[in-house]
Amino acid sequence: MTAVDDAANPGPPSQHSPLRRTRLQQIAPLLITLACLLASAWAVRDLGLTTDEPRYIDNSQRIHAWFGDLFAHGPSAAFEEKRLAEGWYYARQESKNLPLVSLIGSLGHFTLGFFDSPPHSYRWGNLVILAVTCGVVFSWVRDELSSPAAVVAVAALIGMPRLWAHALLMSIDPLVASFQVLACWALWKSRQDDQLQTGFSNWRWPVAFGLLAGVGAMAKPTFWLIVPAWVVWGVLTGPRRHWRTATCLLTVAPLAALLLMPPWWSNPIGGFLGYIDLLLNDPVGWKIDVYYLGHVFQAELVPGTRPVPVPWHSVPLLTSITTPPWILVLVVMEVAGWSLSLLAARLARRAGRGRATPGRPGMALEGLWLIAAAVLPLVVMLPGTPAHDGTRLYRPAFYFAAFLAAGGFERLRLRWIGDNRPRISWIATSSLIVLAVGTNATIHPAGLSYYNSLVGGFTEATQPVALGHSLPEPRRPLHEVSYWWELFNRERSRDAGAPSTGARLTFFPRTLREADAQGLGASP
Repeated sequence: MTAVDDAANPGPPSQHSPLRRTRLQQIAPLLITLACLLASAWAVRDLGLTTDEPRYIDNSQRIHAWFGDLFAHGPSAAFEEKRLAEGWYYARQESKNLPLVSLIGSLGHFTLGFFDSPPHSYRWGNLVILAVTCGVVFSWVRDELSSPAAVVAVAALIGMPRLWAHALLMSIDPLVASFQVLACWALWKSRQDDQLQTGFSNWRWPVAFGLLAGVGAMAKPTFWLIVPAWVVWGVLTGPRRHWRTATCLLTVAPLAALLLMPPWWSNPIGGFLGYIDLLLNDPVGWKIDVYYLGHVFQAELVPGTRPVPVPWHSVPLLTSITTPPWILVLVVMEVAGWSLSLLAARLARRAGRGRATPGRPGMALEGLWLIAAAVLPLVVMLPGTPAHDGTRLYRPAFYFAAFLAAGGFERLRLRWIGDNRPRISWIATSSLIVLAVGTNATIHPAGLSYYNSLVGGFTEATQPVALGHSLPEPRRPLHEVSYWWELFNRERSRDAGAPSTGARLTFFPRTLREADAQGLGASP
């Protein structure tokens, strides 16, 4: 056993995970899931059609028509090359997305969305995935830390307005985040079952991990970036304990991903390599203008000139000003505590001249949360990496930040409250719940425009200041208002149809035109 493996040993099961749970404790994850589903179903009604949703809905309708042909005319007609390309409009120059968002949206549309109308009916799939994620987050943290920490994890998850509002939309990045969380959960369960189970039951969680990883891989290429992180974590925490999960990652995951992409069935390797070539050699795709600190980056402002990349510090800066401060504090506490614990374990091993020394229970688990949270922000910070749309591209980091916040809370709870004063623990937990709900309620439905008190909130963050003449307007805000157009809902649309005398109306015509074409009722 290596030094790192000793330091990262998860130790015995948590004392907060009793072998016998009450009925309420058993159904608590389900109650959390249902509560999150109801809350999201209420909140989503206030969000208008956003920039990318018309395209996703159009692609969903193409799939519906393709399945109609499959059942009406049989496989020979549906799998004809031209018809397959029309029905599965993905991984191409005009639509670089992968099909998961449309498949999830379609499932929601034909189940819970059956009782709703577009565009909200297509959002139900994402709402269900969000609710399931909340239930898994609660269950996982409760089993490994404590019930109060589990509640704090869910409060942190729904208490980040940008995360919450983004997850309500028919959008890809929340699916990337949720399936990364679910796959990490299955990965951890696989590690535990390797110690506790024997025979065929040892394969349950590795297979589940492979399925979740494969499905998540068809959300977006950013999902793939967590795979090296899993490999590093597995090597550092004992590779012999993860051979089953590694096997399923190499076999089950590719098959699950391929199942969701019929155009690649006839030539899986060629289809995948062609998609990679498209991503790497697209001359236009990454020249997306970025507004950061009052200036425009990453855009070809003058034809033929090389776009200026977004500075690396956009990631830590935007993260620090778009996350509620109490979550930032708890995350810092957890990262600092985990780092010091790892350092102490290494020093103890060195002092013991190679003798095994027990690490802090949970080191491997917290390391998994930390590496999963760090991988995408670190990639986006690399020179030349696309960094458009604020924090959207590394949204999964904020999901794992909820776990880290729970870990930070648990450290403080054990240090200052302990297990003998549960009432005080629940008072502290309830206070954070109120804070999380209040933060979202006060800014709803403008969650995607949230800025915290470190920059004076939304008002100060978007206050025009003198910035010189690098752009036509010398006075402009340092930070941008939402670019999603989610606030242009039906109510605002009616207001726009009857503007006040002398008022000027500015809107994004493509979104309205596509909405009208699909009968989504977004324009006045």
